[in-house]
Amino acid sequence: MYYSLYKDIKTILADAFGLAMDPDTGIVKDGTDELRDIQWFNNQYEGTIHTAPVVFIEFSDLDITDQTKQAKQTVIQIRLHIATEVMNESDGDVADGDVCRHETLACKVLDALEDCKLHFEGHETRPLRAFRWAHHHKYNGFMVTLIDLKTKG
Repeated sequence: MYYSLYKDIKTILADAFGLAMDPDTGIVKDGTDELRDIQWFNNQYEGTIHTAPVVFIEFSDLDITDQTKQAKQTVIQIRLHIATEVMNESDGDVADGDVCRHETLACKVLDALEDCKLHFEGHETRPLRAFRWAHHHKYNGFMVTLIDLKTKG
């Protein structure tokens, strides 16, 4: 159920950032300095993040409720992880330029996706709306901003 949502989000972001994707695998093949990759969230923080800046796409449990006997309504929540490497963390100092680039990237990701409609179970969702923004200043050597989006399918 999630793959069509993931594919739509990945395509929207790739187009917004001018990223080329391999048509057979869907993997980003030519990232830019602004954004190198877009991946399914698979708890990458437990291992090594191999490329940055990167956007991880995470899906919450689906809340499927009966609207009528024939129709169901699904609340879809999506969490985006925008991760950029902290360049000078040895003394705990993060350069203002790194913070600014990170936040600019997070804002551009949100601008690309907010109000977009996705494909879910053969139908178009309502527009995506942001409802939470959280920032983690230094997480395993990365600055991470979490952006939570919600829509209904």
